[in-house]
Amino acid sequence: MTRRYDFSNYFETRTFLDNLAQLSEEVGYFPDMNFARTYVNVSVTPHQETLGPIEYSFAESANILAHQAVGQVAE
Repeated sequence: MTRRYDFSNYFETRTFLDNLAQLSEEVGYFPDMNFARTYVNVSVTPHQETLGPIEYSFAESANILAHQAVGQVAE
């Protein structure tokens, strides 16, 4: 399961990455990612043979974090 998240500036991208890193530490799941200034590709792959509750929950949380990052501005 792979999704690309697009942002309008680096600060939004960085906010998302920081929040996603915190989520990963909390739940113990670490996705494959690549990113540039205004986008992040997140690949959620199964720890077992098929995707399970941890992976689906992580993907749902990543979607929420992406929406929260949009509109963030540097202070």
